[in-house]
Order: sequence, then C-alpha cells, then structure tokens
Amino acid sequence: MNQKIGWSLVFCLLLPWTALAEGPFELSYGLNGDIWTSNYAQPYTGYEAYLPITGSFQIDPQWKVYAQTELAAGSYTDSYAGPETITLANISDTVLGGTYSFKTFGLPSLVNLALNLPTGDPTWESKEYYSEVPTEFVDSHYRGRGFGVDALYGISLPETKGEYGVAVGYLYSGAFNPSYGLNYSKSTSLNLGNAMFLAFNHIQPDNKDLSEIARFSVYYSQATVVNGQDVFQLGTNFTGSYGWINPKAFSLEIGAQAYLPSQRLDTNNVFGTEAHNSYAPRFTVTPSYAWGDFVLAGLVKYIMPNDYSTLDTNYDGGGFLVGIEPSYKIKFDKDTSFKIGLSFDDIYALNFGVDNLGNRTNVNYELWNLTTVYELKI
Repeated sequence: MNQKIGWSLVFCLLLPWTALAEGPFELSYGLNGDIWTSNYAQPYTGYEAYLPITGSFQIDPQWKVYAQTELAAGSYTDSYAGPETITLANISDTVLGGTYSFKTFGLPSLVNLALNLPTGDPTWESKEYYSEVPTEFVDSHYRGRGFGVDALYGISLPETKGEYGVAVGYLYSGAFNPSYGLNYSKSTSLNLGNAMFLAFNHIQPDNKDLSEIARFSVYYSQATVVNGQDVFQLGTNFTGSYGWINPKAFSLEIGAQAYLPSQRLDTNNVFGTEAHNSYAPRFTVTPSYAWGDFVLAGLVKYIMPNDYSTLDTNYDGGGFLVGIEPSYKIKFDKDTSFKIGLSFDDIYALNFGVDNLGNRTNVNYELWNLTTVYELKI
C-alpha cells in the first residue's frame, strides 16, 4: 500500500468533517514533471512525467467513494555499474476507497477503507533506485507494489472554539516481486511489512482566518519479509508538528520525527535489534505566504547523521534540503479551477558518495518539479 497515500489520509481525514461535504462528483487531473541532476563526476540523473487522475463521488451526506491512479513515464541514468539509462512507461497502482461518516456516542466519526490494486510495474522502483534522489529527502513518486488495504477510524471531539481529532489505522501490504534482469526470479517474494498508526491533532481557530494546528502520530511497522525470511523492521517512529495556518497571509509549520532502533538481519543470519540506530531524527520547517490566489511556499528539512561509524555500511550522514515553490490558482467559476506550481529543491546528502580514493564525499542534487492540476466539481 502506498504509505504516502496512507499518511495523507491520516492527516486530511482528521480535519473537520465538513470538508468532506464537497461534491457530489469531483474530478482532478493534471500533468506533473520532475527533472534532477547531481554533482557526481559520472551521471546520476533522471526525469519523470505523470498524468495523475483522481475522482470522487458523494453518494449521500454519509458515503463517499474515490479512485486514484496515474500514467507515468521516466528516464533514469546511473553509473553504479557503469553508465546505464533505463526508460520506463506504465500505469501506476490504482487506489479505490470509500469513507463513511457517522456518530459515535454523538461525536462526528469517520471510517475509511482503501484498496491498493497492483496495476503498476513492480520492478519500477528497483530500476530507478540508483538514479533517484535519496528517498529520505524526497519520496519516490511511482508506486508499483502488491495488493494492499488501508483501514482507518477517526473521531472528532469538538470543544468551545476548536476541535480535537483522533485516528487509528492499519496498513496491510501484500507481497510482490521487484526483481528484474539478471536478478529476476519467479520465486522472489517481497513483503514490505504491515503497519499500525495512531494519530492526534488539535485545531484552534484564533480568528476567522488564522488557526493553530498541533499534530502528533505514532507509526509501528512489522518486519519486511523476503522469501519468508525477516530481513528488516523499521523502528517505531514518532512525528509531531505545530503550525499557524492562514490561507490568506502567512503560514508556518514546524515538525520533527524520531525513530527507535530498527531490527535487521546481520551477517551471521541473525535477526535482532541493530547495534546502533540507523534512522536519525529529522526536522522540517514549511513557511508560506498567500497573496490572493498566488502562494509562495518554502521547505527546509534537516536530517541528522545516524549513530553508525563512517566506516560502517549502515552509516548515513544525513543532510539537508532547501526548497521553494511558487504556485498560482485560477478559478474559472465556483466549480472549476486550474493550478500551476513550479518548485526547486537544493539537496545535500552529507557523506553520501565516495570519491576516487574511497573517501566519503557530499553529494548535491538539484530537483525541479512542475505541477498542474485541473479540478472540476459537478
């Protein structure tokens, strides 16, 4: 199951339930493109283009169904084993889901169930791995995995001026075969591990435009399994943020994420808690300012080095990302709009590369993204 979609559901569905009353039919589609380069002496570059399509239908005030997929094409060049360029084109996985709004002891509640249908290419993410920007800075966009189920239950606790939200969920991730080429084996079975999460938020309006939003979540992952063998289990992670949101002026959100030590299969074929924590804390700051329909947003992300020695294969030097994104939304009428955005991210992965002498060196990635979205409500 697409974790990005899962987390979006956690935080979006915890917003006031009235936001779900739009409709009854909504359609959005667009054309997105990414291109990135690096300062490696040998090429590690790529570009991608996507046509995302999302539709939803409000059956009645309580029931809503939705679907999401995208057409994708990409070219990935890396020099891991000599210069190689892989060009791909396919549909991604498809998500079908629905939400049901009701009352729990008189309190607004919601259940969401989403299915990840494996319509994508399960080898895509393996093929792009060495070319792409490290995923700890920017999520891999394409998804081609196994059948998945994302179930979530949320409840709203209104107060005098604000609102609390609580949600619990379970993410089932089915097995798939990501191997290809010389490594291809029909027997390869990768299961990324199921997960459970608990999320809280608090929305406090300060005036008609400004709101304060506090969020906190806990995410527990089960073991990743390859051909029946546990190989890795991500440590439980905790995420929190606090923001001042004003859609008509300045907004700011500050967040942090921390992990407990993971478990992994060591060189002696023993599965247990790792000697040091391989996932270091990370911090984000996301400011933005709106002038009517024009918004200028920024992103600063810092990842600390992990606890391993620079001589260890599990060492990660962390790094930082600084990004900017201007966007403009054109409203044709109350039911139709078009949004265009252009972003640039300057990314430094510290001690990520190796020079000709075998010494660790910093790697700089530059990532450009163009996003267009057309929205229609009927």
